Amino acid sequence: MGPDEKELAAYRLTLPTVRKVAAVMKAFADEAAQDPRAKELAKIKTEIEELGKKDELTEAEQAKIDKLHERRQALEEEAANSPDRDGNNAKTLDEMEAQVRKHPAALRALASQGLTPREYAKATMALLLASMVEGFSQGKADLEKLPPGVNAENVRFVLENKAELETIYAAMSGKDKK
Repeated sequence: MGPDEKELAAYRLTLPTVRKVAAVMKAFADEAAQDPRAKELAKIKTEIEELGKKDELTEAEQAKIDKLHERRQALEEEAANSPDRDGNNAKTLDEMEAQVRKHPAALRALASQGLTPREYAKATMALLLASMVEGFSQGKADLEKLPPGVNAENVRFVLENKAELETIYAAMSGKDKK
């Protein structure tokens, strides 16, 4: 097992930490939504949707929709190729921590929740791994035979807190069940 797997295997998820991570992710998303490119992309998607509702397009409307699609693609490629403030492109915990540390807004969001970049990285990865194991096994994972880096207690945590985690995920995505 590599250093990341060892660190993740030793890490234990808790609901308070997961709630803090969710609040940080929501803050990241809220900040990203204020980016001028994100606003432009949202506007373009709305325009494309509105034009798409028409039964027939004029030549001018078709030309406009073609230009909108081109711009949408360019913005989406730009976003996909930019370094993420929350470490989504990282391959290791060290890289994720380093990427997060490069962004003052991310550090502020973490500080507001009392999390370090390392804790955020570990909690995020541990939750992802445990959720994947639980999801793929449909709740029937053999906790004695888990992949390297997956803590059996974290898989159990996901199983035992499924409803609460779904509520947290819904709140993060803006689809609050309240």
